[in-house]
Amino acid sequence: MGLRKLLSRLFIYPPAGFVILAGLGIYPAVSGNILHVEILLLAVIYAIFAMSWDILTGYTHEVNFGFAFFIGGAGYLSGACNVFLAFPPALSIPLAALGAGVAGVLIGYLTLRLKGPYFSMATLAFAGILYKLSFILYKITGGEEGISGLQSLSSGPMTDFYLIWSVMVAIYFFLLFYSRSKHGTILKAIRADEDVAQSSGINTAYYKVEAFALSGLLAGIGGGLYAHAQMHIGPAMLSGSLSVLVVLLAMIGGMGTIVGPLLGGILLSILNEALRVVEVYRIVIYTGLLIVFIYLAPQGFVNLEFVRQSPWLKRFFLGKEESHGPSFRG
Repeated sequence: MGLRKLLSRLFIYPPAGFVILAGLGIYPAVSGNILHVEILLLAVIYAIFAMSWDILTGYTHEVNFGFAFFIGGAGYLSGACNVFLAFPPALSIPLAALGAGVAGVLIGYLTLRLKGPYFSMATLAFAGILYKLSFILYKITGGEEGISGLQSLSSGPMTDFYLIWSVMVAIYFFLLFYSRSKHGTILKAIRADEDVAQSSGINTAYYKVEAFALSGLLAGIGGGLYAHAQMHIGPAMLSGSLSVLVVLLAMIGGMGTIVGPLLGGILLSILNEALRVVEVYRIVIYTGLLIVFIYLAPQGFVNLEFVRQSPWLKRFFLGKEESHGPSFRG
């Protein structure tokens, strides 16, 4: 692909994404505030989680309520490879992400015939099983204490941040490209009407399992990065509360857009940390604000009607619509 063609493709993507990514990349270098760097590091990781969840649920409406299975599972696997097998993070994280992707294929295949709440409950059950196993297999997982002493990603918080930020940027653009490819178009067709998509000759089962595997793989990358950035992984990363939080971040940002979950993951994570000034009431205030946001924008902020009705706002948040899409067949 030539440089001109590459640039022409970049111009169809939402400018909001470029602004968010550039701001995140510039601020730590300008401020030099390590506390702020740590906050942004967590926000970037949660943005990875939200975008990874969105490529399955946002594009197929198959709601995954057990997303912690992939995040925490990959975190534990990466931590175990590092602590027990002395694998460096550069090896343990990709292996853990690959394991999460394979798990996505298996779970996707097993839950293929389930739809709606039945699918959601099945994914929740898988996450619950793994959460219980983290206590049962305490000799490996460390039980309530988890696994500590993981090797850090780099020499300090600033380099950790830019490493994770670079991974997030790569994931963001990959998912944007994927969502606008033939595969993304087919996922949207499945979301609109799976029966019609099947009657058009689309192997919907294949594409749903593919999306599940991709979602798990990318979540596994985020889980591995989180474990090594914190140098610890515990049962909290397998809990249902984490799965629900990821769902809320993506929903409030705007499902089925990639840029919406990016925006939701960053801003809501920063808001959560900013509320630590009122630590006693932080959870109450934060939860209340999330409820208000869902009430005001049930489809997410970037999917608000006035955004989609405004040519400028729609172009800024959702990008330029391509004049022709890929064919379903072939």
